[in-house]
Amino acid sequence: MKALVKDKPTDEKPWPTGLRLEDRPIPANIGPDEVLIKVVAAGICGTDSGIYNCKKSIRAEMVKMQGDSVIIGHEFCGKIQKAGVEALSRLAQIVEHNAQFDSDVERFVKGRAAAQLAVDPKFESFLHEHFIASAEMHVTCGWCYQCRLGDRHVCRNTIIKGVHADGAFAEFVKVSASNLVLFRNGEIPTSIIAFMDAIGNSVHTVQSANLVGQNVIVLGAGTQGLMASAIAHRSGAARVYITDFSSPSRGMTHEKLDQNRFEIARKFGVRDCFDLGLPEERDRMKKRIMEDTAGTGVDVALEMSGSYNAYRDAFNLLRMGGKLVLLGIPEGEMKMDFAQDVIFRGLTIHGVIGRKVFETWETMRNILSTGLAKDMLDAGFVSRELPLEQFEEGFAAIARGDATKVILKP
Repeated sequence: MKALVKDKPTDEKPWPTGLRLEDRPIPANIGPDEVLIKVVAAGICGTDSGIYNCKKSIRAEMVKMQGDSVIIGHEFCGKIQKAGVEALSRLAQIVEHNAQFDSDVERFVKGRAAAQLAVDPKFESFLHEHFIASAEMHVTCGWCYQCRLGDRHVCRNTIIKGVHADGAFAEFVKVSASNLVLFRNGEIPTSIIAFMDAIGNSVHTVQSANLVGQNVIVLGAGTQGLMASAIAHRSGAARVYITDFSSPSRGMTHEKLDQNRFEIARKFGVRDCFDLGLPEERDRMKKRIMEDTAGTGVDVALEMSGSYNAYRDAFNLLRMGGKLVLLGIPEGEMKMDFAQDVIFRGLTIHGVIGRKVFETWETMRNILSTGLAKDMLDAGFVSRELPLEQFEEGFAAIARGDATKVILKP
């Protein structure tokens, strides 16, 4: 099968930029609790771009990979090809539950219990025809202190498929049934399910603060920032602002930023957009927000860019007692005055990783199926859908700022 591969970084030789398209064996030895999925579509995310460009903060994780190279990619959806015995039992329980929502599923179930469905010789083919599968690609241990508390998203033994183990930028991917998420045909568009892993990061970020009636600034209008702005608006925020940074030397002019990312943000209900690559825009941002909030500042700042300059903007704009939620991954270190910036102002700082398993997935299912998925498609959020072989074009478009979300199709 075709697959996009990255070699493990070592101290002995340079870690080359880019990815390699090569033939790999189709995953075999499907375990009792495992499922083989034929990948239909997979999204390129910021982590994948970091791997492509050998970002220093990603290197530390890639060193932990299980072999000398790994198939990358962790946002995907596809069709079930094969499932182990235990996996079939889990899937049968899901199908039995879905019978009440779908007439085709109801006709297949015919009132049978999950145990009867699991041994039906037609069950695997029915799954393939009537459901789209995705998966939580953070594989957790289940026994560490965090897992036992129900905080699987911060399991200290997490293995990330697409980083530490083979992922989804391939024709097939093998996942544990316990990590699987099923969607009925037509429940959510395939091109959206293909990057629900990424949407989940934004949902988890928004979930980390009560935004109802709050003034919110989203720092960074990349993929995560735009999704967070849409979710914040739908979560009942009073006002949502967003920032980004034009840089003509990197091909991101103010006009391109305004016509692409900021235009999508406005469609998502953002009140105002600020290009902080223009000095006058930082002054306008401070004036606008202070006017809107009677000199108080925003209640919540969602940092999605991974820029320490954005951290400083957050501290300057947050009200006393406000909350800073961090998702973007910065490089290097930042010097700051905790006494003045945090303690005396009573701020709360909250770091976010991954998705709450499976709370975030169910929240995503609800908000996407009740209008957000349509809003994202109508806004042109999915910029390109390309064959896997044209991955270079997709990564280049993201680097130029010409694409928001790129989908690869094996």
